[in-house]
Amino acid sequence: MSEQERINFKKRLNEGLRLSFERMLQKKQMLGESIVTCDSNGNPITISAEEAWILYHERQSKHDSKK
Repeated sequence: MSEQERINFKKRLNEGLRLSFERMLQKKQMLGESIVTCDSNGNPITISAEEAWILYHERQSKHDSKK
């Protein structure tokens, strides 16, 4: 596999993971469910999917602004 093929594969994989995560959060929001994630210290916490969606988009905005 060439270096360019690896780069393209990594981009496709990251895009697929992002899309599946977003779909999971949207589905859980519609169902009124929560998710288990971790806090900044690595401790498990449970938050609503709605709160997770907001946090996810805030982080995406910060990440996109750094590009």
